[in-house]
Amino acid sequence: MSAERGRLVAVDGVNGAAVRAAARAENAAAPPARRGGVSVWDASGVFEDLALADRAAGVPSARTLLLLYAADLAFRLRWEIRPTLAEGRTVVAAPYVATAVAFGRAAGLPRGWLKDLFSFAARPHEARVVDAAPARAAADRSGFVEFGSDRLAARLDGPARRQLVERARAHLQASSRRITKARKPTKITKSP
Repeated sequence: MSAERGRLVAVDGVNGAAVRAAARAENAAAPPARRGGVSVWDASGVFEDLALADRAAGVPSARTLLLLYAADLAFRLRWEIRPTLAEGRTVVAAPYVATAVAFGRAAGLPRGWLKDLFSFAARPHEARVVDAAPARAAADRSGFVEFGSDRLAARLDGPARRQLVERARAHLQASSRRITKARKPTKITKSP
């Protein structure tokens, strides 16, 4: 079967819990026979390993975090997303490329470098941006942007961490507006 028979839906945002909830809703909205599930970040476990790493390992840079995200996304594409698409089913990626690019842009990385880094990723058939503020409590922060900004906090003061997350959120909002103008399937979902 051709991979084109399935549908890839990308759900992006800075609030991990809100992104996962929106992804589950997208999956549930697909016809039961076409539901392929949700592919979430850190499927490879690389970020879990990073979270457990000893302080002596040092603080990763934004560029390092994005390289790891790209490696994790390649894992997700190989083992979760492409096989599901090949079966003709819908798979929801939560988050996908837009979240990582927004994080990179917020951290000051060049747009061209980010575009090159994620050029291997399959283009989604539909894209959703969940416009929810990041979780305030550390225990509730489960998204990639939240994780990345927490890791970079050792290099930033408190307000700078919050600014990084808000800049990432602004980049996602701007990219969703650009995509909406280019094609119709992108939706911005407002969350409290």
